[in-house]
Amino acid sequence: MLKPSRKILKKEIKKDPFLETFEKIENGFEENRKTLINVFIFFVAIIVLGSIYINNQRVAELESSSAFGAALVAYSNLDFDNAKFQFESISSTYEGTESEIFSKYYLGKIAFEMGNFNEAKLLLNDFLDNTEKAIFVCGAIKQLVDISFSENDFLKSLDIIARAKNFNINNISKLELELLKINALINLNDLQSAKIEIEKILNSKNVPSSIEQKINEFEGLLSVL
Repeated sequence: MLKPSRKILKKEIKKDPFLETFEKIENGFEENRKTLINVFIFFVAIIVLGSIYINNQRVAELESSSAFGAALVAYSNLDFDNAKFQFESISSTYEGTESEIFSKYYLGKIAFEMGNFNEAKLLLNDFLDNTEKAIFVCGAIKQLVDISFSENDFLKSLDIIARAKNFNINNISKLELELLKINALINLNDLQSAKIEIEKILNSKNVPSSIEQKINEFEGLLSVL
């Protein structure tokens, strides 16, 4: 006579560790489903908005470059009023673009050429504070040094010239700024420092004849001081 099969209790069934882990993960997902979906939507939104921002920046750069080119044409034709208006429009319309920064330089240059030195100082310093490229840097520094010379503020001139160290300017520009530094030192009656700077240039390689000529003039001046 067959014995009745023993009833297996639920607690006696061994659970598969893998299935148990998977079950926990699944339960955890269900419990946090809303939070996970919200996080996913947030990151998708960030990506979409970032893409839109980048595309808008590209469009702004292209449009501002075109406007900057037109303003340069007006400037090269000595139509300063028209050029100033266009550079100002670029500065206000395309804030944060490269053309907006370069427009500050030209606005400062126009102010300098018109004799509005206070306005020129503000604009040229603004340009130097914001530009990351070496283009126009030497020109901005030269104009600011000219203004400081006209104000007999030769110590300020040295500070302005020192700002060139923040940029990767070419060797010719460096030599031109060295000449301005020597001139400032002579005006400060710091003749020994001026002679040291002259020696540095004379010991340099491939010095242009125009620079050598100016150095000769400084040496002649120092010989009678």
